[in-house]
Amino acid sequence: MFGAIIGDLAGSIYEFEQFKNCHPVKINNIIEKDSFFSDDTILTIAVADAILNHVEYETKLKEYATIYNTHLPDYTPYFKTMFSPNFIEWTKSNRQGESSGNGAMMRISPVGFFFNTEEEVIKNSYLATFPSHNSKEAINCARIVALIIFYARQQMSKQEIINKLNLKITKPVIKQFNYTCADTIDLCLYSLFNSNNFEESIKTAISFGGDTDTNACIVGSMAEAMFGIDEKLKNKALKKLPNEFKKIIKAFYDKIDNTKPIQKI
Repeated sequence: MFGAIIGDLAGSIYEFEQFKNCHPVKINNIIEKDSFFSDDTILTIAVADAILNHVEYETKLKEYATIYNTHLPDYTPYFKTMFSPNFIEWTKSNRQGESSGNGAMMRISPVGFFFNTEEEVIKNSYLATFPSHNSKEAINCARIVALIIFYARQQMSKQEIINKLNLKITKPVIKQFNYTCADTIDLCLYSLFNSNNFEESIKTAISFGGDTDTNACIVGSMAEAMFGIDEKLKNKALKKLPNEFKKIIKAFYDKIDNTKPIQKI
């Protein structure tokens, strides 16, 4: 979960400019002075909150979107609202969303970190995804991200994970802002499996441009499980977050750190 949040922070200051003019990005520091959290972090926390408190995912997703939609970063230029109009429309309705957007992937990391069997990860990946993203594309991609985290926690090698999930790692070509899971998954897999540490994976993800905060959020979530994160970087990220988020993060990691380590399959 920390990896998702750090990725969101890392890509936050580049996203708006990419929306109109997609281009490669080179970054120096993972978290810059002006970095801020966005809907990626908010909904990741919502999923973690749902897990910790045994609440339906849909309930927490709608709750957090309602509370934080008018929260805007102290950074310009930025969008008019924190969440997309379509997502907000879903939160106000009783209908099931059928989005194929990459938001399904960016919020799923708590599932991969919390649950200790393949069956539980697959089940909860679906439960956390289908309320707003009930499309085959979104469900499949969210499951892949959650399972990569789960397998990496078992210390499976990159090649073992690739073989286990029958992944094809191809270098993406990003010519326009990527919205969907299909437009995003190749970039995320390439950035993860062609990196040797957490920071390299984040820089690679952002380098392609496009939806920089979400791309880095997804990659960071998987890279945390695969490579680990320096404690100094975690502390730097925490300083960017409100206290209510910090409490959930602490409770989440306290919970998973106190569970029996999962056994390698």
